[in-house]
Amino acid sequence: MRRPGACRQGGVTLIELMIAMGLSLFLILGVTQMFLDGQNRSRYFDGQAQNQDNARYAQQMLDARLSKAGYRRLPSSRMSAAFPAQSTDGCVFAAGQALVRGDANTLCLRYQPRDPSDTDCTGASLGSRSGVSEPYSTYSPSNNVVEKLTLSGDQLTCNGTTLVENVAALRFDFGVDTSNDEFDRQVRQYVAVPAAGQTVRSLRYALLLASSESVSGGLAATTCQRWQDLYGSKVCTDGDGPVRRIVSGTSMLRNLMP
Repeated sequence: MRRPGACRQGGVTLIELMIAMGLSLFLILGVTQMFLDGQNRSRYFDGQAQNQDNARYAQQMLDARLSKAGYRRLPSSRMSAAFPAQSTDGCVFAAGQALVRGDANTLCLRYQPRDPSDTDCTGASLGSRSGVSEPYSTYSPSNNVVEKLTLSGDQLTCNGTTLVENVAALRFDFGVDTSNDEFDRQVRQYVAVPAAGQTVRSLRYALLLASSESVSGGLAATTCQRWQDLYGSKVCTDGDGPVRRIVSGTSMLRNLMP
């Protein structure tokens, strides 16, 4: 029997409590999923930004190295005289060749220093080489500079020094001249492997870059498949983590063209 003047206490039933807990759980799961999706998208765009910066830098570095191939301090000298047959660090040049293929992931180039302020791909000064201080003078081929660009692990290196990081794959196609006449300079076709007697006049390159950021899923990607379609080799699987980007370019070897 309730006492006169006593207030009746209110509350929730067990069913109401279970419903409230269930709704709260769904709300928490939804907010958590939104947070994870946002975090994943942030990683994706950060990875794309990283790849874009890396792509610009890779193109600048490659174009800078390739622009040096075949440079002669005395332009009137014949290529075969300025660049005689040579074998250095696995790079085998025939007389007159300034750029050759080493293997699928390696190319070698050689040139003569421009002036005492010139540096090689490692950043080392070339000013101490004999004859470099005299402009437009006969230069001894024994002092020519040889640079070996190769993909080592996930790094594009030059003479052992890292130029570009996070490179998943590399592709070179060589624009060749089928004539043996060094004055008949033109690109007749592009090949993956130059034949004996073909002089390289131009180079097409492609790099598959992979970000250090990993994406857990939910964002469609086809970069690996596009690389396989273009070059016939499967080097990665889309959706396995890193954000990837293909960067490509063509460099005419200006010192080997008219």
